[in-house]
Amino acid sequence: MGKVLLVVSLLVVAAAAGRFDRSIFTSRTRRHASMRCCNDGFDKSEVHAKFAEIKEGCVTELDLAEVPHEELFKNHEHLHCITECIVKKEGIADENGALFHTDLASAVEQHMSSVEWKVPLVAGFVKQCFDQVDEKHSGFAPTEEAKCNPEGFEFVVCLWRHFTLACPEEFRDDSEKCTELREKLTNNESLAELESDVDVAE
Repeated sequence: MGKVLLVVSLLVVAAAAGRFDRSIFTSRTRRHASMRCCNDGFDKSEVHAKFAEIKEGCVTELDLAEVPHEELFKNHEHLHCITECIVKKEGIADENGALFHTDLASAVEQHMSSVEWKVPLVAGFVKQCFDQVDEKHSGFAPTEEAKCNPEGFEFVVCLWRHFTLACPEEFRDDSEKCTELREKLTNNESLAELESDVDVAE
């Protein structure tokens, strides 16, 4: 698999432009319907389906297949480890899980070039997210409490946030829940109250 498909896999959430979908990191039966706040159709793409296969391999490899759904998504360490597994397996991060910026940025821009409304936004969003991740996690070293590098996961969440807020009006869901979500993202507020409906970077 080339780096473009890998990156697309990692950015399914971000590239989907603002939808929370439990199918991204789990194939288990969902208790809640997913909440899509930007309906541009990306969730029906072939890339989305292929990502599920990659992800399942990492979930199995990390012995997380039997972890209850709620526990899996409330524990960000699990999500960090799943994302780190994917980026390391596909050669887009070093042995410590640190992202290769040049390769990742190029692949993201190449993929987004097929989505007209994202084209003028992607380079700026990628730079902002790299800056944010570097500021928070540069020099990461694993510990007993944090075994996996959070860079990949937080990069995805950062891009997802930017694209959620930039979603064009014609794709935007203006339901009460989605309006509340956008307000919280705009104000950098906790999404805890929405966790029964959404999961960051699923």
